[in-house]
Amino acid sequence: MKFLNLTLSYENTVRTINLEDKTLIYSRENNIGKSTLLRLLFYSIGYPIPGTYGLKFSKINCITTFQRENITYTVHRKDNYVEIYKKDVFLFSKNLTNDDDDWFTYIWGIDSIHVLKNLLGAIYMDQDKGWTLLNRGKVIGNISFNIRDLLIGLSKNEHILDEKIIESDNQKKMLQATKQLINIKETSYSSYLNDDEQHNSDTELQAKYNNLKIKRNVAKNQLKSLKQNIDDVNGLKKFIMSLNLMVQIDQNPVVVNDENLLNFDDNVEFLKQRSAKVQLTIDDLNHQILNIKESLRKSTISLFQENDIIKKTLQDVANMDIDISVLESREQELKRSILSINSEIEEIFMNNNELIDETREWIIKFATKLGVEGIVKSKEYLFTRDLKSISGTIYYKIVFSFKMAYIKIIEKYTGLSLPIVLDSPSGREVTDRNITEVIEILNSDFKNNQVIIASINKYPLNNVNEIVLTHKLFE
Repeated sequence: MKFLNLTLSYENTVRTINLEDKTLIYSRENNIGKSTLLRLLFYSIGYPIPGTYGLKFSKINCITTFQRENITYTVHRKDNYVEIYKKDVFLFSKNLTNDDDDWFTYIWGIDSIHVLKNLLGAIYMDQDKGWTLLNRGKVIGNISFNIRDLLIGLSKNEHILDEKIIESDNQKKMLQATKQLINIKETSYSSYLNDDEQHNSDTELQAKYNNLKIKRNVAKNQLKSLKQNIDDVNGLKKFIMSLNLMVQIDQNPVVVNDENLLNFDDNVEFLKQRSAKVQLTIDDLNHQILNIKESLRKSTISLFQENDIIKKTLQDVANMDIDISVLESREQELKRSILSINSEIEEIFMNNNELIDETREWIIKFATKLGVEGIVKSKEYLFTRDLKSISGTIYYKIVFSFKMAYIKIIEKYTGLSLPIVLDSPSGREVTDRNITEVIEILNSDFKNNQVIIASINKYPLNNVNEIVLTHKLFE
């Protein structure tokens, strides 16, 4: 699978990015939009990728063309609506809900839910979490990755462990519900027992809120007056200049101009300084008002009326004869149960799946090239949770070895060539030699894979095409 191009429409700007087999998205400075572009690439094909600072992806219309098995597909995305075309013929559309495995089957041509759920974590290394994500955790936003589930999805015996995986997922949902119930119980119970105290507190907050709004209105009027004064002074100056007035100095007539007309500019500067101070005051008042408004919103006493169904529900929860300690015990019980089920799944899987050994072989191959093979030799290390004992450059190399092994295994069992997308590979504590070794692996072992890298550095990637960003995406 290879991305061919990405077209982005935002406000009055349309930009098309063409992607080659080997592409470097480069800029001399950070904060130009390289990471944003990579995120938009995956957002455009349906992933719930969070936007970057100051740019809401939901306002961007995306069109992405990619090729899979020598067939061209085009995906259109506008907010949460997506549609896909095969050879320009409409194929499928839907409204995304963050539970879209059926949709991603059209993108990747893979029918295993476990593989689809974990595919992004194998091929995309985000600059924030990607270079620390080893075998489980968050890829970006709320998108998760788990090597165990990925390999189960690739296994011929996937159905054997489905029941256990479903049981684990159900336990996780029950755990989340229990946590929410504990939170509601504590909050509701506290509010219910301290009704008078809370009411008095809310009354004081409401009075302060009203007082701050009055002060803000006064400040706004003051600002409006100052801006009007600035306009008036500037207007008066322009009017005087337009009259071509003359004054007599030492018996000589002199035309009034910018240079000899004194005090006007000083007065304007003074008014601007006063205006800035008033604006800071308004900003501070806005901050206080928002804080109090949020406090009032969170208060069940001030936010809901006595007959409101939501408050009634919260009070019913508070009145239920449930000991919070029982809920907390249930929470701990569920945590232990989830750990036990996951351990059982991993044990069954490790004892009966040839994929473990194949994945380890690939990891060791890449780790050997990077000089860290001694750490990954044990069979159990594939599922290790001991991530704190290794740090810096060594951990960086191990993560890269794992990710490249995932790609090789997925390709073998699905027949799909995968793109490799790396955001800022020259991270902390990474030397030029280390990154050169990483690029050598891409050159030698992934010749047929599309490689897309975003960085402020350039690398010896074979046949690379550079996309140079000198301004932000939509400037």
